[in-house]
Amino acid sequence: MKPPRYAPLVGLCVACHLQQFHTTDDGGDDSGPVSAFVVLSALEPDSGPETGGTTVRVTGSGFSEASTATVGGAACASLTFLSGSELVCITPPGQVGDADLVVSDGGSGATSLFVYLEAGGDTGGSGTDTSVDTGDSSTDTDTGTGTGTDTGTGTDTGTGTGTEAVPVDYCHIQYPCSLTVASGMASEQVYGWVYVAGVTPGVGEGLGVRVQLGVGGDGSDPETGAWTWAEMAYNTDKDGLSAGDLSNDEYAGTFVAPGSSGSYDYALRATADDGLSWLYCDAGGETCGGLGSDDGYSPASAGQCAVN
Repeated sequence: MKPPRYAPLVGLCVACHLQQFHTTDDGGDDSGPVSAFVVLSALEPDSGPETGGTTVRVTGSGFSEASTATVGGAACASLTFLSGSELVCITPPGQVGDADLVVSDGGSGATSLFVYLEAGGDTGGSGTDTSVDTGDSSTDTDTGTGTGTDTGTGTDTGTGTGTEAVPVDYCHIQYPCSLTVASGMASEQVYGWVYVAGVTPGVGEGLGVRVQLGVGGDGSDPETGAWTWAEMAYNTDKDGLSAGDLSNDEYAGTFVAPGSSGSYDYALRATADDGLSWLYCDAGGETCGGLGSDDGYSPASAGQCAVN
């Protein structure tokens, strides 16, 4: 069994992981710091179902812990401040069609387009896909008709014959090991580490790496069970076996709790080939113990979620 790709944490500060959540304050009483001029550069993804619950990574500039955001005039179900250039918004329910995602801070604001899709609807086109899969690991946009894997949100995952699998070497849940969430509500931030040889080491996010956070039935298999998955956002770099090697990338995200009370599991999965292959990750590191993906996935080592 290969050694884990993380280094022991010394003097772990749980508070270091805490993020500030904000929602629109109709009373305008937010006394947080005034930010620089707000600019929006991208939404990832820029569409999701009308039922809400899409985890949207908002990038730009001028953000602060006092920032607020709305989609179609309704406050994000939760808004997480990651940095002055990155927020994470979980969308509220909306009407099918275009909706303005507006970020405001200190009297400055900026708008970008988010599209609500019909729940269960397929916007990926109809008929046969006449496009050619170039075989790279980037997202292959379905321009019309498709025999590729259609996600139902208009994006072809590009799993054609020209795509080669890029294995993820290691990943684990870093924090928290367990949590309690009200039914139908967003969880607190969950953090995970991922290692891809030649990709994640060094400063910044590893090119082509995606990490998702999922929740499913207690003791069920996330690879084959009825799990719900949401994109996580790159958070920072973490050392691996040697101090300063910045081998791991840390990701952060939330999930929406199931509507029925009970016990559930949560886990991560990571891909470096745009979903052609996934590595499933349970708990690891000194915080939660275990070996993460090094010893395979086990429900006994999954994150434990109590839904009230």
